[in-house]
Amino acid sequence: MAGKLKVAAVGCGGIGLLHQRGYQQHQGAELVAVCDIDAPKAEARAKHLGIEKWYPSIKEMLDNEECDLVDVVTADHLHFEPVMECLEAGKHVITEKPLSLYIEEAEQMVAKAEEKGVHLAIDYNRRFAPGYVQARKWFDSGDIGQTYYLDMKLSQGGPASTWKGEYYLLYELQTHALDILRWFGGEIVAVCAQMAKPRKNEAREGEDACYTSMAISVRYETEVVATLLASWDSDFIHPIERLEICGADGEIVVDNVLSKATLMKRDNQVVQEYRPSIFRMEQLAFDGTFALRMAALVDDLLNERLPEPTGKDGLQAMRITEAIVESWKEKREIAVKID
Repeated sequence: MAGKLKVAAVGCGGIGLLHQRGYQQHQGAELVAVCDIDAPKAEARAKHLGIEKWYPSIKEMLDNEECDLVDVVTADHLHFEPVMECLEAGKHVITEKPLSLYIEEAEQMVAKAEEKGVHLAIDYNRRFAPGYVQARKWFDSGDIGQTYYLDMKLSQGGPASTWKGEYYLLYELQTHALDILRWFGGEIVAVCAQMAKPRKNEAREGEDACYTSMAISVRYETEVVATLLASWDSDFIHPIERLEICGADGEIVVDNVLSKATLMKRDNQVVQEYRPSIFRMEQLAFDGTFALRMAALVDDLLNERLPEPTGKDGLQAMRITEAIVESWKEKREIAVKID
């Protein structure tokens, strides 16, 4: 693709702003317009970002602006219609996670991108956090050899209830963890789950009490297993995330997304460790990972590479989520659908 990547953005909330600033920080991208159904909000965002064009509807924006990519950051239950409209117009699209709250919508989104011959990407920004990037370098170079198991915890504060359903923890937060477990471990073929509602007494009237702590076991295509402790019952002061990958030649550990990454070789007492630089904001704050994700997307599209993670990754995470829910309901291991 010659020249700069022209980007239009749908959704002018807080996460949308992080996406939009990311494009403005990249020399290969040009943010040409923003859109929001709340017109004053769209106008204010355009002014804040120093761009001229803003629109109250996607149709009006696409009718008047040339763009290569549309970035969709609407509420998580409102991804489907804007994504489908932009795909139908023949635009590459990135959307926030989860792809949808409904598997049928996710399948339609992936199918539409394939039909139109365009890319659908998803913002699993953890893949671009410096700690995980370093871990991936060690992993790809074979430093730990054959993988034996993965152990992950993603636990932070969250709601005790929601109108979006009692399994919302899986869709809103743990979709990130499922993507990381697939990224390092490979295709997940079966899951088995335990769940609890320790804060059900805090549920708001008229809302479903959420399962806020879950223990999930995972089986892969190969002779690899994993565990995931998923929770909304801890605090943000507490380290929220840890990934351990054990292999034949050593272990890789990523602490708290950004804090550090460690490589421990078997029969070697010298440990390698990555720590973030205090002079680089994206290495110290989770918000900084959004710009890194946008940069990778822009680079991929400009160089005509598949912009991973893709919509198919988002769809597969949803299939795993559906299997986890079914496992808990039926109290047994459930196979995961794989294309």
